[in-house]
Amino acid sequence: MKIENKILVFVLISSLFIPTLNTMSMNYSDQKLSSTNYIAYTDIGWHLDQINITGAWDITVGSKDIVIAVIDSGIDFSHPELNNSWINVNELPADGIDDDANGYIDDTHGWDFVTNDSEPGPQAVDPIHWHATFISGIIMGQLNNIGIAGAAPNVSVMDLRVLDVNNFQGTTDAGLGDAIKYAVDNGADVINLSLQYYANSTDYYDDILYAILNNVPIVSVTGNTWAPTGGLEIPSYPGALVEVIAVGATDFYYNKADYSNYGLPWTEIMAPVGDEEYDVPEHVINSTFPGNLYGIAYGTSFAAPQVAAVIALMRTINSTMPVSEIRSILQTTAYDLGSPGIDIFFGHGLVNATAAVLEVWNRTYPAIPELNNLQISLLLIIIVSSIAIVPIIMKKQKAREI
Repeated sequence: MKIENKILVFVLISSLFIPTLNTMSMNYSDQKLSSTNYIAYTDIGWHLDQINITGAWDITVGSKDIVIAVIDSGIDFSHPELNNSWINVNELPADGIDDDANGYIDDTHGWDFVTNDSEPGPQAVDPIHWHATFISGIIMGQLNNIGIAGAAPNVSVMDLRVLDVNNFQGTTDAGLGDAIKYAVDNGADVINLSLQYYANSTDYYDDILYAILNNVPIVSVTGNTWAPTGGLEIPSYPGALVEVIAVGATDFYYNKADYSNYGLPWTEIMAPVGDEEYDVPEHVINSTFPGNLYGIAYGTSFAAPQVAAVIALMRTINSTMPVSEIRSILQTTAYDLGSPGIDIFFGHGLVNATAAVLEVWNRTYPAIPELNNLQISLLLIIIVSSIAIVPIIMKKQKAREI
């Protein structure tokens, strides 16, 4: 047998004991999963238990660099639970100049598209509805064992107001579109639209397409129809748009909430809120109200921000993951409710925060098995043998040729 063939046989036999390079252990010392992100609080909220949030928190509780734009009724950031207001660092406050040249003067922390000024939050002469403050608590209530906890406590919230003091549409459809475009252009990673029964209008639809084109997912609602009729099989816009993730509400017992609209293809996923006809107050979602208050409320408006918050956790791990992949992960990891598979009442099922966040982690940092002790020993033997044997074989071959 020629020397080249002998070496080839030796290498082939050796390779049976050596794992391929992509199975060798790598040290992601700065990316290790951890169980130190939160304390096991006795009461984080029944809705967070149902969406399996604590496993997601083992991986991340979010980052201030990840921004959820809440396009809604204006937020009272004076509430102690709401510490992470988005700040426009490129705009100098109260200088009367559009410092960042984005078309909005002194927009240091958002914009009021109802009154067209730089203060979307509460003012003595311009009060706001509690709706957006309640939503913001669901997203980023502090993880401090006081009051309530948000699903993504460390993310930032951008305040963009489009609803009036009575929680009705306070802008034109084009105004809503301007708010969506503002969110995208100013760095939002997720947009929450807890809005229902808007016209199916091109005046904001082109801005929704703009958001998706710029890889910003939009979460909205299936909408509410209140008693005595209850939820109906009807589309509610903007949630019914195919580009938007429409979220319905479930009750404490994993049933569709009585008011939650349904139907396909617009019903994509669900989140727990509670029923209009609740049995006890503890079975309805609890969150923040203006004036440093807490309380309960129900409606699909409070399902959407749970999904938006889970997406923000996903985006904390991978800020560039495509919207289509985010949606696919949410769908395939959801708890299946109702009829097997996707159905008209629950869509793909109840959002599963831990499974969704873990899936993003695994796709971003693929698991790389470590070599066991036996494999390491065999690898060392092969390397040492190769160093010792190959030169001897080569020397013998050279002697024969002489």
